[in-house]
Amino acid sequence: MKSFPVRPFAPVSLAAALLLSSCATGPVTAPPPPPPLKIAPEAGNGAKDGYGLFLSGQSAVAAGDLARAASLFDRASSAAPSEPFLRAKAFSMMLESGQTQRAAAISAAGPMGGDDTIDDLGVLVRAVEALADGRGRDAIGLLSDPKAVGVHGVAAALLLPWAQAEMGEWQAATAPTHLSADKVVVAFSGMGRAQLLERAGRAAEAEGVFKALSASHEILFSLAYGAFLERHGRGAEALKLYADALTTSPDDPSLNQARSRVEAHGAAPAMPSLREGAAQALVNPAALLLANRQTEVGLGYLRLALRLDPHRAEAWVLAGEAVSMLGDTEAERFAFSQVSPESDSYASARARLALSYQRAGDKAQALQIVQQTLKTTPDDLPTEVVYAELLRDASRFDEAVAVLDRVIVRAGPKAADARLYYLRGANEERAGRWPAAESDLKRALKISPNDAEILNYLGFAWVDRGEHMKEALDMLQRAVAISPESGAIIDSLGWARYRLKEYPAAVKELERAAALEAADPEINDHLGDAYWRVGRKTEALYQWRLVLTLSPEDKLRSQVDVKIRDGLDAPVSGAQPLSGG
Repeated sequence: MKSFPVRPFAPVSLAAALLLSSCATGPVTAPPPPPPLKIAPEAGNGAKDGYGLFLSGQSAVAAGDLARAASLFDRASSAAPSEPFLRAKAFSMMLESGQTQRAAAISAAGPMGGDDTIDDLGVLVRAVEALADGRGRDAIGLLSDPKAVGVHGVAAALLLPWAQAEMGEWQAATAPTHLSADKVVVAFSGMGRAQLLERAGRAAEAEGVFKALSASHEILFSLAYGAFLERHGRGAEALKLYADALTTSPDDPSLNQARSRVEAHGAAPAMPSLREGAAQALVNPAALLLANRQTEVGLGYLRLALRLDPHRAEAWVLAGEAVSMLGDTEAERFAFSQVSPESDSYASARARLALSYQRAGDKAQALQIVQQTLKTTPDDLPTEVVYAELLRDASRFDEAVAVLDRVIVRAGPKAADARLYYLRGANEERAGRWPAAESDLKRALKISPNDAEILNYLGFAWVDRGEHMKEALDMLQRAVAISPESGAIIDSLGWARYRLKEYPAAVKELERAAALEAADPEINDHLGDAYWRVGRKTEALYQWRLVLTLSPEDKLRSQVDVKIRDGLDAPVSGAQPLSGG
């Protein structure tokens, strides 16, 4: 069984969008990717140069360097200007890397890719550029043409009222819209309308819309209505609204910050400017696109939102998540670093920044970032949990337990969170305090009886200790049924079979685990042990040698060295520590 992972947590705005999407009739439609490039390298000098640059651009994408890929595809398109697919690729990468002005210029140069959907996105980009440049009339013209914006019609319709308001067309900007039957889209449209009604001085109408939206109990709308109440001197009502929302989302940083602000008689949040409102109109569908794994288009919307409002914190957090999915570590860290300490997204962004360094193996830098963050935002529970997990990853188990002790005590009744007890129990086990670990793990399982990770950890611990064998094996089988694609959990089941001396069954499970996580040194080590026990010694030696190429920890490396030399007939047996290796 591998050590439990250090995990990021869902972005606030994306989490809200995911909750909202449960009432939607369908996902926001995104265009399919453009057709593959059909350019022959021998078609002429310009085409040949374009082809080479195209291949270099593809390599940059694979390496996770979006900015370099954008530059290469742009040069490729310039070298072969008659090739629309190159222009489409240059446009897409310029947009994804945040170079929206260049993306708009490429779109304006002519059709791209032979597919209307990419051209539709180009229209949306040009409309945002017009709005950003103060050319509201041009933006209205582009956004008002349903045929031109095509599959991006929802985003265009959400953006259009803000462009109309920019031009003083308040009657059109505040008119009810009927975008679709999708409840999510209607809700997002309603929030924009409420904000515009308030800005137009029609507070009673605005409140009616805000209040109706907040009845859904979604955090996004509760915050918007609460801010409205604060601005109109109704702090007591806002405080009750935030307190009610916190009963179901007690750890939400935005709600907690809003409640603290009212309690301290702080200044009410300002009404969003027209640019800020237009940016928010794009962030909401972007979050839904990311939730539906339409990463490239969702990232494009976020880049457009940031063009209108470069300081929008939730857009930077979501953009960081998106570029991380695309493998661009440098852009990910840049995005998370753009969030101001004054933002309620600051701690979340910094935790994600720390996890980026942790994934890259820089544990010291990851810990330093979180420690600095806790000085700025002390007692932020999600950040402290990340801190505890990073301490665990650095094998500082006692310190991790101390952090989790504080979190659980401070959380009080909210501590009925299975993951907190699971994390503390796992650290206690690694620190050698099994009775305390078992108590926490059992408590976590009682709270969340179908959590595959908890079933896995406690079940394997019992097997490893030779306790509750039947129950433990049943727990591991349940964990695999819940997470059938988890190589780590299947490895636990296979290793349990091994410890029970069911070697043929162990081989079967461990081969499955190794197929799912081929580069995991612990799983390959376990498979080598099982091969040895069934007489497949050549394959066992191959697996152990493979382990040494996979950057194993020092303890595992030394164990494998002995096994390669002596097999499993030496005093060092196949028995392994609980958490792997």
